[in-house]
Amino acid sequence: MPGHIWLLATLIPLLVKILPLKRLLRLLTPPPRFKPYGGMPPEEISRLVAHRLRQPRNMRRRACLRHGLTLFHFLRLAGCPAVLHIGVFPPQSDSRRMHAHCWVTLNDVCLSPPPEQPVATLLTCSPPEERGATIGGVSK
Repeated sequence: MPGHIWLLATLIPLLVKILPLKRLLRLLTPPPRFKPYGGMPPEEISRLVAHRLRQPRNMRRRACLRHGLTLFHFLRLAGCPAVLHIGVFPPQSDSRRMHAHCWVTLNDVCLSPPPEQPVATLLTCSPPEERGATIGGVSK
């Protein structure tokens, strides 16, 4: 699995540049029956992903997006109903730039660093079985 994590984490910066987010999420969401890492504890997956991405060389300003997308993919490959969240919050220094954060939850527990301040959630990508999946408050 570490090699698989390394490969995806290496490809994410390129994929983010060439694919729209909706298409990227579709690519990173495996079919519900495909669970090559089924039975692997979510905490172990989270630890392995965090270890691989502990010193990002690419996407430093968007490290949470890379971490969130990678973690989301591998939790889903383990059969976990992971939920990816993307939210925005007001900037602290430059009032002309919005700041965003990406995090992953499993059963309402954060497995990646949660936002440090209140955010307005723009996107929630949940398992297809859950019909509450939304993008910007609109059901998919």
